Amino acid sequence: MKNLEYQQRAVNELVDKTIRLLNIGGQRNKLVFEATTGAGKTVMACKMLASLMSELRDRVDSPYREVAFIWFAPRKLHIQSYEKLKYAFEETRTIRPIMFDELDQNEGIRPGEILFINWESVNKENNVMVREGDCSLSLYEITDKTKEEFGLPIVAIIDEEHMFWSQTADKSSIVLDKINPMVEIRISATPKTSNPKEKVTVYRQDVIAAEMIKKEVVLNPDIELNFSDALELNANLIKVALDKRNQIAEAYKAVGENINPLLLIQLPNDTKENMTDDDTAIAEQVKQYLDAMCGINTDNHRLAIWLSREKENLTDLEKHDNMTEVLLFKEAIALGWDCPRAAVLLIFRKLKSDRFTIQTVGRIMRMPKQKHYQKEILNSGYVFTDIAKDKIEIVTADAGYILKNTITAHRRESLKNVNLPSFYSERPNVERNYLGPDFRRVLREEACKFWNFEVGKLLFSLEELAKLDSTDDDFSHQY
Repeated sequence: MKNLEYQQRAVNELVDKTIRLLNIGGQRNKLVFEATTGAGKTVMACKMLASLMSELRDRVDSPYREVAFIWFAPRKLHIQSYEKLKYAFEETRTIRPIMFDELDQNEGIRPGEILFINWESVNKENNVMVREGDCSLSLYEITDKTKEEFGLPIVAIIDEEHMFWSQTADKSSIVLDKINPMVEIRISATPKTSNPKEKVTVYRQDVIAAEMIKKEVVLNPDIELNFSDALELNANLIKVALDKRNQIAEAYKAVGENINPLLLIQLPNDTKENMTDDDTAIAEQVKQYLDAMCGINTDNHRLAIWLSREKENLTDLEKHDNMTEVLLFKEAIALGWDCPRAAVLLIFRKLKSDRFTIQTVGRIMRMPKQKHYQKEILNSGYVFTDIAKDKIEIVTADAGYILKNTITAHRRESLKNVNLPSFYSERPNVERNYLGPDFRRVLREEACKFWNFEVGKLLFSLEELAKLDSTDDDFSHQY
């Protein structure tokens, strides 16, 4: 990772505001950390936790010298975060990431430990982790022991905070009420918590300027969805998306980069892990088209599959020079997966909403080598979808980054500049958009002067008019 000013600035702000919330006392003091996809939220959180432990030990104005952490994440994202932080603190050991089965339950959560929790494992009363038993303590008993017996305040990190506001929002609130952390750090690219006591924001433009993410994402570039047959539409979308991937591959070669861009193809239902009939039908069409028309299949490793019951060629898929060109996947399975070489996204979706956000296109935002190129095709992400462009709604906050159906025109090199003189005339009635009453008089006077016209005398006789040749150069020029 680069040493980035915006990251260090955010880390310092997070540490200061967390300590401030610890100092004011009380419970469930909320700090929202908003940072766009690709900004390095996990890296910043990692640095923040280490700095917080160091600052607490050095500050005389803080009533606490140590804290305990709980890191909540949806689905399987807690495992990914656990592994990242375990690697990050492997040498310094200033922070100790642990899973629930690694916890010394008699001691509670020790100072500097981060307990990683899968959210779905605690948001139901019958979950083993929160259910009281004879053999082991529940999560609630462990957190009570940590606070009451050892005097440690709990700081809860809620990763991907926007996903906690679903149908389980009420249950999520009950869990946090029972744990009752002193500070909640809520992390998301699109946070939904309203009126937090503190907030830290990493702005997208700062991340673009640092060349960490692409300059823009374009929806359905250069295509029109005017196919009446669904199979024909799907085939055309696959073709144009693959063509764009190939153009990007050639551009990387031209600038001397050994990067094989990846086309992501997302199946329709993004709310269920199991395959629906629509998923299965489109998956088979994608496989058949790629194999028959392009020679892309799992046997030659140019196609990877990440589905609930089918996984092929996923090893080292994130590496820049991996030979796989296309990944067929489902949203629910791939949450939290990062692959910076991903450049094109094809979405077959049946959406509850046609709104596009940074979360929708997040996987193709990252720059593979954290730098921009002179070839602008490499600095943009491309999204193709079967949703008609007049149906797509882009949230206001992302409207300047996600562009709909943009076609870029380039000026031919052989053209010469043309200078046209301009004349501006003020009209008194411009606001009513019609000519004033003096127009007829002025026009007549000017015409008489130009043609040397005498009142009552025709400028040309009818015979002369009949003889005039409309192609006559002098007449054409005069007219």
